[in-house]
Amino acid sequence: MHALARVVRIACILALASGVALAHGGQYRGPGNVTPPSGASPSSSGGGSFRGPSDNTPASGRATGAPPAPSIGGAARAGAARAAIGGAARGYQVGEDLNRWEFWWEFGKDPFLNLRETISRPDERDEAAALWNPRLVRARADTAPPNAADVRAVARELAALLRETRDRDTSSACLVALAKIGSARAGFTLTPHLLRLLKRGDQELRETAALALGISGDLDDATVGALTALIEESQEGKALCGKLHVNTRTRSFATFGAGLLLRRAPRPAVSVRLIRPLLAVLSESDSLDRNLVVAAIEALGQFPRGRSRPADELLRQEIVTALGGYYGRALGAGRQLIQAHVPTAIARVCEPGSRAAGRWRQRFALDLRAGLRDATRADRGKVNDHVAQSCALALGRMCAPWDDDNSPSRPYAELLVEAYRSHRDQQTRAFAALALAQMGGVRAISFLAEALPVGNKAIEQPWLSVALGVAVARSRASADGDADDDAAAARRAATEALRGQFERVRNPSTVGAIAIGLGLADAVEVRDVLRRRMVDHRKRDAVAGYVALALGLLQDRRSIPELRMLRAASARRPFVLLQSVRALGLLGDHSLTDQLVGELDGNGQSVTRLAATAAALGQIGDRRCLPALRRLAADLDATPLSRAFAAVALGSVCDKDPIPWNAAYASHVNYRAATETLTDGAAGILDLL
Repeated sequence: MHALARVVRIACILALASGVALAHGGQYRGPGNVTPPSGASPSSSGGGSFRGPSDNTPASGRATGAPPAPSIGGAARAGAARAAIGGAARGYQVGEDLNRWEFWWEFGKDPFLNLRETISRPDERDEAAALWNPRLVRARADTAPPNAADVRAVARELAALLRETRDRDTSSACLVALAKIGSARAGFTLTPHLLRLLKRGDQELRETAALALGISGDLDDATVGALTALIEESQEGKALCGKLHVNTRTRSFATFGAGLLLRRAPRPAVSVRLIRPLLAVLSESDSLDRNLVVAAIEALGQFPRGRSRPADELLRQEIVTALGGYYGRALGAGRQLIQAHVPTAIARVCEPGSRAAGRWRQRFALDLRAGLRDATRADRGKVNDHVAQSCALALGRMCAPWDDDNSPSRPYAELLVEAYRSHRDQQTRAFAALALAQMGGVRAISFLAEALPVGNKAIEQPWLSVALGVAVARSRASADGDADDDAAAARRAATEALRGQFERVRNPSTVGAIAIGLGLADAVEVRDVLRRRMVDHRKRDAVAGYVALALGLLQDRRSIPELRMLRAASARRPFVLLQSVRALGLLGDHSLTDQLVGELDGNGQSVTRLAATAAALGQIGDRRCLPALRRLAADLDATPLSRAFAAVALGSVCDKDPIPWNAAYASHVNYRAATETLTDGAAGILDLL
């Protein structure tokens, strides 16, 4: 039975462009687990480390059997099915290809989609659509986000359900849902409701409660004090958990939560309270579990770039000094996985034009260059490829656009070009292409457009395609982009390159990547071509799902009938279901709200379908679904999973933020250097809805 389940899981992974992993509410984050084997990190500190089934994983990192069935609650963890990323060097391994572009897209898509802002916004460039289908105009007019009274009522009912239920799934869903709403919108203080779960004899609920303190965005003394006490494992923190110690997973989730508050803290005094325990973790890193150290690095990286008061500059300098000091230490390959989180954290914190950014650009360039095929032994420092991956990503965020030979960023851009061509690590080559896109500029776009037709169709073209989409979107968003003839010409050349390859390639993953690139590039002239491809390949998930989403990005309202049919045919295809509903949401077709609520209450629905349905309702954000969701959440005769996912949907519909809370971490993370609490495909912070 276990072997058969493993075979079925692998078959599903290889069949989909993006697999499904569920925990703490569920989330889609690519084909599967990305966490390196636990042998790469030292054993837990005295505080303890909860690892669930992964404790049974052999030292080689190979799994002993198939994972349990996925669960909204996350108790069924993916650790037992962990792939041997660092395992045997020889022989054929059946499993996820972590170099696939889908991983990056599923982690980083939210700022590009920005669904909550896009839905109900009129599209001025397609005025004829109103004449073609007047129902769309009425649908947009009827659709509205929840009002203040709606949100307060939902919050009260979720708090009551949290008090009453003993079901793990429902409790976990209510915790995150309430935190998404926040105290200000709920009309009452959430912290006491969240802290109560810290004393439950259930690790998942403890860690979810700790994280929810940060998701809530509450900056009062009680919330900030609770988080810092948990991170420090002080007597107060131990009392909050009702235990003699605060284990590593709970401390790690509290640390990620502190980073979320750090993003919002308006006053330096609050920032200091949050930063102090994070710096302490770095200073004690040798004796701590890698999960906690990585959480501290990522949380420090949440300090906002735009704050320029003298006190903020001093805090930024302190953060960069501490991160840089840890990065500069001579550590072994296992601990270099932790150091790999530093470049992207520093890149988030430093303004590109600052002196600190200039200094660290040079250091990251040296470490990236060390992995080139022609690098000498003397050039080589850190040996962990994850460091090079992060250095490439960091350079993309720390450099000005590469427009011409006189651009200050030219040396770094040329290094990224060289890394794309000749770095020893395939993932670093892919990230170098993305870094060029994030850097932007005429020369960057031109290089990517010229590289696309000659790149390997299965390996290189997918990354080049999404990179081109990102680069063109960046160029279009720049203030003077439309007035620059060179930039406009580069964008046209990029779109032509994408269109030419789309008509040639047949590899499903590459087709999906080019479709997303065209969507990001706003290539409205290819909408008819995309629509035909979606219809012709409607039974191929990788093609149909991402082409559908591209049509949503391109505001192709004429594709709504086909998208509806695709969604209707996706009863057992949750990936296609979610992509088609995302597309319909982007297009303003919210007629599916009632049907989706009915499906959430359906008997015999799989967990993956329930997760996709709940996510779809949350992304549409239509207040008309609230009465039915509230009834379902309170229905004692409904299945526990249906009630739990109703709570998930309620939290998403009433979310105070326009994009998911974990996009703050997911959008700029080097997921290849993952730890279990960051993402393991089931129970990390990036795996939550």
